[in-house]
Amino acid sequence: MLRLPGGLANSWRMATSSISAFIPKVGRPTKNQVAAIERAILATAREMFFESGYDGVAMETVAAAAGVAKGTLYTRYSTKEQLFCSVVEDSVANWSREAAVEDHLLTDDLRERLKHHARTIARSLVKSDVRGFSRLLAANADRFPALARSMYEIGYLHIIRLLVRDIEAAAMREAIPVHDADGIARHLVAAISGWQSQESGGGEVTLDRLNHFAERAVDLLMAARAAW
Repeated sequence: MLRLPGGLANSWRMATSSISAFIPKVGRPTKNQVAAIERAILATAREMFFESGYDGVAMETVAAAAGVAKGTLYTRYSTKEQLFCSVVEDSVANWSREAAVEDHLLTDDLRERLKHHARTIARSLVKSDVRGFSRLLAANADRFPALARSMYEIGYLHIIRLLVRDIEAAAMREAIPVHDADGIARHLVAAISGWQSQESGGGEVTLDRLNHFAERAVDLLMAARAAW
């Protein structure tokens, strides 16, 4: 069973301390109540998987903690595997939406846009819940290969596509040819995530340090733009 270190578990508890169990009402649930049930189930299951690992969570316990009947839970998720997959996919989708909140404020300046995305990558790498779920998935990779693929597509490929879009759009605007936008995007992501992974072996990597490296990586790529 995977159990997260105390610091990560405490951070997650603080982040989810405002979650309340769903309070059922008499009669057929409205559309809003159905959505509330779903949010309660996913939020509760997310916290429990995060703290206790996959093997340490029982469907009946999730239902009780979320304040829903066991039948209600099993109607939506017939197995714990389905619930786990939904929790991870919902979490990744939420992280992607959070990362894109300020995208509309960017100008057309390519360096600015790449640095914005680089800082977004850096923030995601130090988020306690992202790190926690990455460890949780790594511990259960053999059980859920499709889920690992889903996280790859929703998370990693999402930022790759954003970078490629901005690189190709700038090439069109500025009439500067680009031959391998996808390769440049992958180099940038690999540089940031690889540096964070290697440096973390020597101690905690702060967001300030990671942001500094990420922006420097963009500057170096921009200096070599003619080779793109």
